[in-house]
Amino acid sequence: MKLPVIVGSLLVLGSTAFAQAPGDYEEQELAPPSMAPVAAPVVVAAPPVRRWSIGLGVGGMELAPHTAPDAKTHFDVGALYIRYRPWRHLEIELALGGGHESEGEDGVKGYREVSSGVLALRYRFNPQKKWNFFIMAGMGSIAVTNENATDEEREAAHQSTLQFGAGLERRWSRFALAFEVRAVGVAPHDEEDMAVGGQPTKVDSTGTMPLPPGSEPTYAPNDGMKGGQFVLSGNYYF
Repeated sequence: MKLPVIVGSLLVLGSTAFAQAPGDYEEQELAPPSMAPVAAPVVVAAPPVRRWSIGLGVGGMELAPHTAPDAKTHFDVGALYIRYRPWRHLEIELALGGGHESEGEDGVKGYREVSSGVLALRYRFNPQKKWNFFIMAGMGSIAVTNENATDEEREAAHQSTLQFGAGLERRWSRFALAFEVRAVGVAPHDEEDMAVGGQPTKVDSTGTMPLPPGSEPTYAPNDGMKGGQFVLSGNYYF
């Protein structure tokens, strides 16, 4: 009696198990493990690199002949700057400037003019920061003439110049203000440049500074100049 009962029970259990296909289980909703949502990282875009800039500056320049360092001449100058930055820290600059002799202590305005063109390299220590310190070195030409000099006299008055300086800039996006000081060295005239139309250039007895109109020329030795310059400029980046 026991054997048929056991066999019958096994047959009933087997038919029930095979009536449900493998994997055909009743779906149950499983709650995901508790965990805080992961916030997406915030990516701050770097400010755009503006490689070109143009600037206008005003300031002063002081020059004196090498042989007479006390015979200084002061000039009120203006300058135009065009700059390009091909590398992160290095910038190429073309500076064109000029101005007129400042008024003396007696309130009389001088008669000399200065003009210059300098190609320079500037090293910027913090090119993407609001405050930026830089140093520069450049070379070009400079001329000191009488205000009524002819084109030929102005051309003959050009002398080579080396300039070294440093400055500080405060920048707002595209606009910046900068203050810069430079040491200016001017090479002596070449002998052939000391004559204009076969006659020596009109200079004073202390060096290569020209005399006022109507003065008698004295022919000074071939001499250079030295001095300094400071400029406050506004610059626009694009």
